[in-house]
Amino acid sequence: MNDQRIPTRFEMQSRWPVIGHERVVAYLARAIQYGHIHHAYLFAGPAGIGRTTLAYAFAQALLCEAVPEARPCGHCRACDRVARRVHPDVTRVSLEQGREAAKLLSIDQVRELRASLALRPLEGAWRVAIIDDAERLSHDAADALLKTLEEPPPYAVVILIAEDLQAMPETIRSRCHVLGLSPLPRTLVQQALQERGVTPERAVRLARVTRGRIAEALRLANDDAALTHREKQVAEVIAALSEPLAALGFARRLAEQYRRGRRAAVEDALRLAVELWRDALWLVTDPNAPIVHEEARAALQQLARREGLWGTARGLRATLQALADLEVNVQARLALDVAAMTWAQGGS
Repeated sequence: MNDQRIPTRFEMQSRWPVIGHERVVAYLARAIQYGHIHHAYLFAGPAGIGRTTLAYAFAQALLCEAVPEARPCGHCRACDRVARRVHPDVTRVSLEQGREAAKLLSIDQVRELRASLALRPLEGAWRVAIIDDAERLSHDAADALLKTLEEPPPYAVVILIAEDLQAMPETIRSRCHVLGLSPLPRTLVQQALQERGVTPERAVRLARVTRGRIAEALRLANDDAALTHREKQVAEVIAALSEPLAALGFARRLAEQYRRGRRAAVEDALRLAVELWRDALWLVTDPNAPIVHEEARAALQQLARREGLWGTARGLRATLQALADLEVNVQARLALDVAAMTWAQGGS
């Protein structure tokens, strides 16, 4: 009889180089321990919450040289090479690795990935493929990937990472084990930042601004220029929500970015506008309400007073509609101009 002690969830979490996501980490650790490995996983959740970090941690656990219940050890040669992104049995594809300003993952990228999976592992027991931006698979790329998911090599594990689960083809989703990931509690993000030397005040601010997206918080904590850029972007979007000429100019700039293939940047800007409208909506009902963008409270209070409850809700609806229109491929210039015209109406 196997009387080996089963590690606790805390012990498993402490070994994995992942902040939060305890439930998913525990599930994957048990799969490693008992050898119940699926051939394909789909990590679904908002960008910036550590999905890719988790994927590499799982790759570490799969390839670690320690006994199953002690993986990933974080110290062996395999763990070190996965952490440095140089392990020969781990392959990753993403939009950033494709052609400049790519909108979709191409069939050529998937073909290269399939070719690597066709080879037996060089050093470990598994070949691990990580596909970032999986909802951006082109039609041909999705069809090519489907062939691998339907008949995977016995040593292959494919990890897909997607923000919008519903944007994934059902044929792909149905062949993956789906694991949903959510933003972390702000207190956990604050704690993680402070443990890395961030001052308490800055940690609170970053946790609030990033809304529990730990990867984004860590990036901003180490990049003053990025944080300054974000503050300027907040001011630019507030101006667009408040001033008719600024609104139209902002929409035209976003439309041009979209035309150049920078879809993610346009969607991020619209999501920021959604956050700011929501903050303003809170301030309409309670001037002292806690808001996400505390640093912009004065400007948002002014916007809330000008728009009133009806106007603020109207602006929020228009921005959400623009996001929805872009998702179903409505012409970007039209979708953005409609939103900007609504913002420019002003008043309640």
